[in-house]
Amino acid sequence: MPDYAAIAKARIHHPGDRPRPPRMLIYGRNKRGKTRFCATAPNVLILDPEEGTEEETTLNPAVWPIGGWGDVNEAYQYLKKGGHPYEWVAIDGVTRIANMALRFVNGKLPEEINLEATPKQNQIQKYGQAGELVKGMLHNFHSLRDMGVIITAQERMVEVSELDDVEDEDAPAPVTYMFVPDVPRGARSALNAIVDLTGRMYVVNGEFTKKVGGKVVQYKRQRRLWVGVEERYETGHRSTFELPDYIPNPTVQRVIRAMREGK
Repeated sequence: MPDYAAIAKARIHHPGDRPRPPRMLIYGRNKRGKTRFCATAPNVLILDPEEGTEEETTLNPAVWPIGGWGDVNEAYQYLKKGGHPYEWVAIDGVTRIANMALRFVNGKLPEEINLEATPKQNQIQKYGQAGELVKGMLHNFHSLRDMGVIITAQERMVEVSELDDVEDEDAPAPVTYMFVPDVPRGARSALNAIVDLTGRMYVVNGEFTKKVGGKVVQYKRQRRLWVGVEERYETGHRSTFELPDYIPNPTVQRVIRAMREGK
């Protein structure tokens, strides 16, 4: 007969005794600093399907190139096995990886795929299968309990009618569109469910100052990570502290401090 007391002792834990590293979803347009943000994580391994890390020579992170769906699974199996030096993993481009999943389902090269020419029912089935692959991948990386996880995505604008929650009765005026991560709808729901923070990366122009090596430096382009509640953005966080609407010049450590210490 199984020793359920021993099983319970091994399974039951108090999250406050050993906090799990956070999971973050960062989305935005091209060239807004998503890869740079990933590279600020300590001892990070970046899974790169877009060659977006090639110019990130200052922080010089470890990079695992992703050329196809099989590469994603190989990287996961490597991290799952343990014995590696990495504390964080960044999936820097889930939008591109979702396309790789679709190509994998079709079993064809990108230039051979013409979904417009296939019957609608078959087309829906293919997208559904690819979405299930992406959802499985997300849950796999989420299961790496001792590692922090960052997932980036491109953004796209959708009509509110495309979403499940079509109306916010507390909104002062009807919202007709939203900016959301560019991920298949089913996978996007799974993605939002596993992350602790969803933020939108963007850039503003103006006159700003910051301290660098004890000196005050002026600059004109500031990266910001919007994490507050906004009707037009799919953003939010799980934190006992009240975070500001946006975090200027965001880094992974700065976001963690905000979530865990309110600083």
